[in-house]
Order: sequence, then structure tokens, then C-alpha cells
Amino acid sequence: MKISTGIDILDRELTGGIKQGSSVLIMATPGVEDLQFAHQSLFSYLINKGNATYMVNNKKPSIVREMLKGFDWDISRFEKQGSCVFMDSYSGLIKALPEAKGFVKDPTDIDQVSEAAYSLLNKTKTPALIVIDSLSSMIDVTNSEKEVIKFLKKFTSKAKESGITIIALFTQWPYSKSTIKGVEKVFDCIIRLKAVEQKVILRSYFSVEKASWLEKKEKHEIPYKILNPGGVKVFIPKILVTGPFNAGKTSFIHSASTKAISVDRLGTTVALDHGHVEFKGFAVDLFGTPGQERFDPMLDLLSGEAFGVIIIVDATKPKGFARAKEMLKRTRKDGLPAVIAVNKIDLEGALGLAEVSRMMSMPEDILLVPMRAENAANAKEGKPCKLKKEDVNNVLEKLLEKVI
Repeated sequence: MKISTGIDILDRELTGGIKQGSSVLIMATPGVEDLQFAHQSLFSYLINKGNATYMVNNKKPSIVREMLKGFDWDISRFEKQGSCVFMDSYSGLIKALPEAKGFVKDPTDIDQVSEAAYSLLNKTKTPALIVIDSLSSMIDVTNSEKEVIKFLKKFTSKAKESGITIIALFTQWPYSKSTIKGVEKVFDCIIRLKAVEQKVILRSYFSVEKASWLEKKEKHEIPYKILNPGGVKVFIPKILVTGPFNAGKTSFIHSASTKAISVDRLGTTVALDHGHVEFKGFAVDLFGTPGQERFDPMLDLLSGEAFGVIIIVDATKPKGFARAKEMLKRTRKDGLPAVIAVNKIDLEGALGLAEVSRMMSMPEDILLVPMRAENAANAKEGKPCKLKKEDVNNVLEKLLEKVI
């Protein structure tokens, strides 16, 4: 049985989710947002009628409740039902009153932490999920690296025997190599979060480094962003939408986006189209450029920072194919994933996909995807036309598959 993380793309990377009874380490470099991976998984598990225990040692349980609520993940009803309980391993550290029945009087003592954890484990109704927030704090507070790893080995083993799943957060501070390796070896699955600098811009990525239930895992580094509300979203900060003059770039961006703006003069785009898309767990920013050759420096600049490119061509205007091919060549010089959206495919005189591909001499790795207006009779010259939602989504899906 698989458990959903509540993050669609992560579930797909794990071939359906986390295997029940396994242990998962969410391992982040310092400064990278990680908490919402655990919170989103916790809330997803609770709404699917599971039982959960949240072991917290770096903030009060009340703070966790408020953080969850801020993302529209209100767990109060689950606490009232008894399906969600806390282990408070923090209040004792600051000499505050306990905020949970599972209370550790002295969190600096790993033996007391262990005793409270085993007590909760034995009382937990299965199937269940346990979130540990966080292992790095446990190591720092107890100052007992070896003892914490020893506890983890025994605790995860007992949990597995009962079919209980564990998700633990771990920030990779400069611990010794033996400590980091020791922690990693305990877990069946490691999801690594890191930041990568790209042309001065810092982006966050996650990847599934290992999962015991996967025979062979091709590693994908997936860009993400934490949205509030919304939680973890695969974040594609720039998809370039371009093509010859009047092919339908503005129509595509306005049809795809939840919000879009254009800068135009006399009905013709003279600067940038910009749109934002929320689609199947992805958050995507679209940037469109004018088709005229004088704007090619803008095309070169934007393609250097893009994650992928959509080339729009007009199936009724083969004279524009050479220009489209040149634009594709310019944008793919950095190896950008690309698809070609063949617009107006249903109009009289339009060429079919095979003919467009032949005339443009497209390589096999470039997909051509058909695109049509919802009602071509209502189209007005110089105005964005509403394109069929299924066609627009198909273009996005094909490109995002290549990007990820």
C-alpha cells in the first residue's frame, strides 16, 4: 500500500507515494524550506482517515498548529477526534507548561526523549504516520549524535514491524561525515532538498535520492516553491512562448494563464506577454516575445534563463515555418526542452502535423501538438483568442514532461 505525500509530482517520482511502513528522510541543506513537505504529507494522511503523531522538539505544538492553519491545513478536528496527537519535546527546554500529553520534561536527555517516543509508538493505532521535527534539533539539543542514531535505528525498526510510516526532517548542518552517513543509513527513502545558484538567482530543488521499493530510480532534480496557501508546488519560473508574427502567442498565454498581461500597440504585441499558470501541481510563469526579427536580442536574453520553450506556428501560413525554425534554433542553443504548438489546425487550408513537421525538417525529439480556438468565428484581428482548454493543457503537459 502507498501513502500520498499530497505533492503530485513527488508521488509520481515515488511510483504512487510512500510505501506504508517505510521510513523517509527529508534532508535539506541549510536555508532551504523543508517543513511544508512534512506538513503537506501529514495533512494528506489525516484527510485520508489515517492516525498521526507529530514529534516536535524545536517549537511549541501551538506554533505547529498555527503554521499548518496558515496553509489551510487545519488539524484541529483531527486532534478532537484523537487521530492526531503531539509529542512535546520543546516546552521543557524553555521551562514552559507542556502542550501535549506526550511530554518530555528534559529534552536534553536522549533517554527521556526515547522513553516518550516509545510510549507513544506503543499507543499508536495503526496504520499510522509519525512525523519527527526535527532530527538535527534532536542531535543539537541532546549533544548525543551516536545515541540519537542508535535510537533512530531501533525506533524505525519497531515502527516498521507495526506498519507505521515515519517522515523525519533533517537539516544537513556541518556534522561529521559519520553522523550524516549514520542518519542516512537508517532510512528506506531519502528526499534531498537543495538550493542551486543559477545566474545569481537562487532556486530550490528536490530529488528522490533513494527509495527501497523502487528497483531502479532515475534521479530528477525538480524545482519547487512554497506557496501560501497551496504548499509545495513544482515551480517553473520561466517558460518562453515564441513564434512568428501573429501565430497566436498572446492567445496561448491568455488562454493558459490564471492571470496575464500584454504590452501592445494598435493590437500588436511590442514587448512582453506575461502569464502565470497553476496546472497539475505546477506553478509556471510564461513569457512571450514578439515575432519580428528586431526583437531577437530579447529572445536570446530570455532563452538564456528559461526552463523550456513553446514555439507557436500557424498551420495556415507555411511561409512562417522558416522563421519558426530559426527561432527554435536560437532558443535551443542551451539545450532547452521544446514543443511546437501548431495553431489553427482545424481551419480551411491548414496543413496537418506530419506536413508541418516535414516542411520544418523537425528532429524526432521535437513534439508537434495541435491547437484550436474554442470558437474561431468569434476571433477578432489583433485580440487574444480563447483557445481550447484541452489543447492548451496538452501543450503544457508535453513540455513539462520534458522539463522535469
